[in-house]
Formats: sequence, structure tokens, C-alpha cells
Amino acid sequence: MNRRTFLKATGGSLGALGATRDWRLGASQGASSTRDVVVVGAGAFGGWTALYLQEMGIAVTLIDQYGPGNSRSSSGGETRQIRAGYGDREVYTRWVIQAFERWKMRQAEWGRALFFHTGELSLHQEWTAYLESSKAALDKLGVENHVIRHDDLIRQYPQVNLDGIDFGFFVPSTGVLKAREGCVAVAQAFQRTGGRIVVGKAEPGRREGRVLQEIRLATGQTVAAHTFVFAAGPWLGKIFPDVLTKKLVTPKREEFFIGTPPGDERFTYPNFPNWAVGGAYGFPSIEGRGFKIAPAFEDVFVDPDAQERLVTPDEVAKVHQFVRRWFPALKDQPIVETKVCQYENSVDEHFIVDRHPAFDNVWLVGGGSGHGYKHGIMLGDYVAHRILNQDRSPELTAIFKLKDRTF
Repeated sequence: MNRRTFLKATGGSLGALGATRDWRLGASQGASSTRDVVVVGAGAFGGWTALYLQEMGIAVTLIDQYGPGNSRSSSGGETRQIRAGYGDREVYTRWVIQAFERWKMRQAEWGRALFFHTGELSLHQEWTAYLESSKAALDKLGVENHVIRHDDLIRQYPQVNLDGIDFGFFVPSTGVLKAREGCVAVAQAFQRTGGRIVVGKAEPGRREGRVLQEIRLATGQTVAAHTFVFAAGPWLGKIFPDVLTKKLVTPKREEFFIGTPPGDERFTYPNFPNWAVGGAYGFPSIEGRGFKIAPAFEDVFVDPDAQERLVTPDEVAKVHQFVRRWFPALKDQPIVETKVCQYENSVDEHFIVDRHPAFDNVWLVGGGSGHGYKHGIMLGDYVAHRILNQDRSPELTAIFKLKDRTF
């Protein structure tokens, strides 16, 4: 469906509005009062959705209250992993396989390194049902994977303390993505194709029956459209509390970067893989940022707008203890950087792609659930085709449906 067909189907026309700020150029440009689609949220889901729609010939305005790649966003950190194992949730493994190639093509198209091929090594004491189902899905889809026994692990990874570890599970094709820079790259590509970015706080505005007519900005401006996509991550519950209360939670996530000794390249890309052990995961040092550790501390953000993003002394102490246990060669190294962001978990940890129950032209897109960034390049494509009525897969519609369950 191109722009002309889309407008014909929705009975739309375009008009004119005052100036809005061009995010990339920092200039003012005229904006039309009615866009074909408005996407609220320029993170992994919203940014890719907007880009795909724009590339399909649909005129899109992308609105984000803090701008693409901002520090409050779930995608605002330096790096995110792209892994392939998801237990029996085969759709996510299928999408990751396709995502590998799309990320490679996009970084070649844009001339910037966004995907680092590291492989992923998880260390285990016992074989679990989750591992069994993950391996079954990988084998079915032809994704290379290996079980590495204890003695071979010691030979391959002498820099890791493997006491108590029985085996490792290794998937060579996986890696690390640059998150914040990736969001900015998507936004810039969106603008190059003619898309418009507005930095500002948005909320639903005037409606007529079951049709939302416009978005209202904090500045008092309004932006009208034929279709609205809200991909606002942890802000979705604030925008639509009547629909999403207790359907989403925003767990806090801390990331620590440990310095590596001068001249010691054993923990640096490409000499070490992504890893998972002892309830934490992490990456090798990439571009000198430090050896990344993401522990699983239990905490929840109350307000993604106002809450300070600081690690605590107790968390710092626990990370040093973790390093001494698993990576003793780094035990005397300092923490050189920290980052605090949040997840946005749905009740079943599936993505949400569904119409707002009170509007015929409003879509809710969210529920990243800790694996959204790597899939954004696929989900955005799916959402673009779904809202244009070009993807009617009953399997995906059911998986991504807004569930009645609550936390």
C-alpha cells in the first residue's frame, strides 16, 4: 500500500501547520497539519516503525518527548545483546535470525558500525527445560550451536573461574548492538527519507466517536493524522492508564563497566564472547568502554520521567563480589562507568501490537520485556504492515494481542 492508496482508504487529505523543530538539523521547517501516520516514541519499536512506513511511501511524523536515543529511554544505553535462544518461543528465534542480516545490511547502508559479532556463551551447572527447548528451536531453524564440556571450557576460557560449572552453551552467530547510536541512526535515516521528527511531550487530543483526530503537544500545538501508533515504552502506562494499568511494569536495570588491565586483551572484543553466568550477563569491552556486567537486581521504576538513575553503594559492592567470583583477573579493576535504565515488561513477556480498545485508528506497540531492542528491526516492519492491513498472520496477532491478564 502506497501513500495514495492509504489516503484513499482512509478518506484523508493534507493541510498545513506552523513550524516544528527539525530534530537532526536543529532548524525549523514547515509541517503539514495532517500526516498519514503519527508515531509517538522514537525508541527501538517506534523508530523502526516510522522508518519502514516512510520507506513504504507513507508520510510519518515521529514524536518523542526527549528525542531519539535519550538517556531516559530503555534503548538509551551504549550496548544491547542480540541473542537467539528463547526457549519454546520460536517466533523470536526466527526473527533474530532475520535480524542478523538486516542489521548487517543497515550498517553497511549507513556506513557505521552497529553490530559486533561476538557469539554468546552461557555457563551452566545443569541442563534445564529452557535450554532443551532453546536448543530444539535453534536446531530446527538451522542455527549453529554447541555444548562445550567443562574441560574444554577451561582450555578455551582460562580467564573465567569455572568452579562448579558443568558445561557451556555457545551460539556463534550472536553479538552486540550499539543501542543509543542505533536509535539515532534510525532517526537520521527516517529524516533522510522525508520523515518529520518533533521533540515534545504528546498526549491524545480531540476525538470523534471511536476515531482519534489529533495529538496534542505540551506546547499547545496539535498534530493530526489518519492513524496513530503509540510506541512509548515505559511511558505507555502513563499515557493510557485506563487500559494498561497492571498490564506493564518497569523493572530497573543496572549496567556496570569494569576496567581491563593495560595490555590484557582477554576480556576485549573480539577475544571474548557475550556471556551469562550466576544470574547476570554481559559483553566484552567494545571500543574501550570496559567489560560489561548486567546483574539481576530486583527493583522497579516508579516514574521514568522523574526517577534518578543512579546505582547504589550496595549494588557496587555486589558487582565487585561477582567479579571476584567469576572473573578473578579483573578483581582489582575499578568500575569505570555505570548506566541505569528500565525494562518495560508485559504480563507474559510477549510484545504488544494491538488496537486501543476505544479507538479504531490507534495502535499500542510495546512490551519490550528485555528483548525488544534486538527485535525492533523486525517488529517495526511487522507493525508497519499490520497497520496497513498487509499482515494478517493469526499466529502473530494472537501472540501480540493485549492480554486480559494483569500483574
